[in-house]
Amino acid sequence: MRNPPKIVEFEITLACNLRCIHCYCEAGQRSPFELSTSEIKNLMDDLKALGVWAFDIVGGEPLLRSDIYELLEYAKRIDLRVMINTNGTLISEDVVKKLRDIYPDLMIGISLDGPDPETNDFVRGKGSFEKAVRGIKLLTKSGFDPVVLNVINKRNWRKFEDMINLARSIGVKKIYVDRFIPVGRGVVNREKLDMSDLDWIEAIRHVREVMKNYENDMTFYVEENITGDPCSAGVTHASVLASGWVVPCGHFRYNREFYMGNVREKPFSEIWNSFDPAEYFPTPGPCKSCEFLKACGGGCKAVAYHRYGNVEKLDIPICYLRKQSNDFHLKNWG
Repeated sequence: MRNPPKIVEFEITLACNLRCIHCYCEAGQRSPFELSTSEIKNLMDDLKALGVWAFDIVGGEPLLRSDIYELLEYAKRIDLRVMINTNGTLISEDVVKKLRDIYPDLMIGISLDGPDPETNDFVRGKGSFEKAVRGIKLLTKSGFDPVVLNVINKRNWRKFEDMINLARSIGVKKIYVDRFIPVGRGVVNREKLDMSDLDWIEAIRHVREVMKNYENDMTFYVEENITGDPCSAGVTHASVLASGWVVPCGHFRYNREFYMGNVREKPFSEIWNSFDPAEYFPTPGPCKSCEFLKACGGGCKAVAYHRYGNVEKLDIPICYLRKQSNDFHLKNWG
């Protein structure tokens, strides 16, 4: 038996009222293959018994799912810790009241990809910034402790400190930080959001320095593709797609070679316990003799696959930043 995953991400629907240009699942229209209410409850029962730390509901836009309140009520009844990620544009006083009545300690993440309409709306669509900020203010006013979800890209990384100051000004104390990976709609918009390795080195270094400056004022939840820590895909994390397929990380949703099984065919717990991450994600050759292998584990597998074409490749910016203290130079990369 393996240790249970810390977080299981669940793609509750592909329906969405936005068309974000970086969306990994190309959300918009609801899929006809989405799990039913009873199937989702069975999944939650299994995850509770397995001992996961949290059930992370993502989309699409979860608030467009007609049974979302029934499912949150059920999660609360079985004492399953839940996070929900929303674009925030549909949050109203009525929505906040329902959430408060059903699950008062619900963890809520609101996506913002810039500290101003110009930056955010370039990615998420016109008017989305103002609506999301309004939603955040309604949540904080009601006693929720929302997390701003920020994906670093070519257009917004220089404004990361402004992003923090905006969050603080509207009562937010926590920021989740991720990095753009070209999947889904992100593939066709790659030139707008992705960068060269040298530019990513500069961006990641900048974001790290800003977080360090604000570490006493904000709580940061940072993905490994920025921290340089070992990849959690299939190790402490898994994603259940809207159709029930399980993948080590949502960024592998279009790559069937990484499908672990389907919860319609067998319980998630059985799928999880039969999965061997080392079989799917072998250590990159250059990493095997590296002194930092235990510290980084070879880097983010999704970045390796989608930026360099193979999970056995290296995340060059992260590797460079890790080795920098040992007088490593990118021009000497072999």
